Amino acid sequence: MSSTSSASTSSSAFTEMSANISSDIISDILTRLPVKSLTRFKSVSKSMLAFLGNPEFVKQHLKRANLKNPNLVLKHDSKLFYVEDEEWSKARRLPLPFSLCLEKVEISGSCNGIVCISDQQCNQDIFLLNPSTGVFKHLPFSGFDIAAVENSFTTMGFGYHQAEDDYKVIRCVYIYDKPFIDIDSYECEARVYSLKAGEWKDIGTIPYHLGYKAAIWLGNDFLIWKATIGLGRTGRYLIVSYDMSKEEFKEIPQPIVNYNDELHMEVSVFDGLLSTFYLSKHDEAHIWSMKEYGVTDSWELRFVIKLPWRVENYNYIFLKPLTILKNGEILIEAGEKARILHDPKKDSYRIINPIRGVPRRFLVTPIVGSLVSPFDYHQG
Repeated sequence: MSSTSSASTSSSAFTEMSANISSDIISDILTRLPVKSLTRFKSVSKSMLAFLGNPEFVKQHLKRANLKNPNLVLKHDSKLFYVEDEEWSKARRLPLPFSLCLEKVEISGSCNGIVCISDQQCNQDIFLLNPSTGVFKHLPFSGFDIAAVENSFTTMGFGYHQAEDDYKVIRCVYIYDKPFIDIDSYECEARVYSLKAGEWKDIGTIPYHLGYKAAIWLGNDFLIWKATIGLGRTGRYLIVSYDMSKEEFKEIPQPIVNYNDELHMEVSVFDGLLSTFYLSKHDEAHIWSMKEYGVTDSWELRFVIKLPWRVENYNYIFLKPLTILKNGEILIEAGEKARILHDPKKDSYRIINPIRGVPRRFLVTPIVGSLVSPFDYHQG
C-alpha cells in the first residue's frame, strides 16, 4: 500500500472514529501517547493536525506527560542528544540547524518540554527548542547596553509565567571591572524577553551576584538561582528568586542548619518544591525542601543520601540530585562521569547502564516530552 493511500485510510479511520466517539474520549486516549507517535499522526489529515495543535489538547497532554518519568537531554561539548524511551537505553543526536551561530552550546534552562540554548560567553544568540518536535525559535537581539566581552559574566533563566500565560527568558550580564575588590559593585544589567510580547524589556540592575548556573524554574511564577553577596570571609551564599509577576528579585530564607564550611550548597526543584542540597566532602548529601514557598519554618529535611563510595572520586562539587522518579528513586548526576539511582526506602544505589548512541561523558537535563511550541505562548 502506498503512503498516500495509507494516509487516506488513516484519515478516513479518524473521521469515522471521531463521528462515533466523543472528542473527550479521543483526547484522553491521545494524551497518553508519546510525542513521537503524535507527530506522525499530524500528517494523517488536516482535522488531526488541528486537533493535536489545539492549545487545550497541548495542555492536557503536558499535564499527563508530567506524571511520567522525564526524558533526558544530554550535553557533550557542543553536541546535544535526546533520550525519550522509558528505559533510557538509547539516544539520538539532536540536529541543531543553528549550531553555526553558537561557538559553545549551553543549556540555559528548561520548562514544559522546551530548552533554552545559548552561548553565554561569546554572543547574544538565544534559541528556544522543543527537542521532542524539533521546532525552535531564534530570539531577537536583546539590545544590551553592556557588551558581553571578555571580562563579562552572563547568567540566564527560562520559565513559564502562569499568571500571564507567557514564557519568559531573563538574561543578566555583569562586568568584572573590579576583580577581587567588591563583588557587589560590579556593573550589571538585566533584561527579560516575553514570548507573548515578542520583545525584550530592561529590568535594571540586580542587588545580588547570581550564580553562573542557569536559573531553575520553580513550576509557577518564579525562577531560582544560587547567589552570593559580599566577598571572601564576609561573603555568603543566598537563594534568590525572580518573581515574574512583580519583576523583582528577592532573597529566600534558607533552612536553619549547623553545617560547617566543608559542605557545598546548590539549589534545585524536587516534586515542584524549592529545594536545596548540601554536599559533603565525605559521603553525604542532605536534601531539604520548602513545603510552603517563602515560609522559613516550612523547610524540611527530606533525604540524607549516604553515598557508598568516596565522593572525592567523583568530585563532590559536581554531584547533583536531579529529580525524583515516579517509583521514588532519586536520579543523581556525578559530573560527566556517571548517573546514579538511589532508592531511599531500600537505601540502595545502582549506576545507570551506558546509553547507546552518546559519548561516555555528558551532562544531563531532565525534560518532559511535550507538544508545546516556542512559537505559541498560549500553550503552557
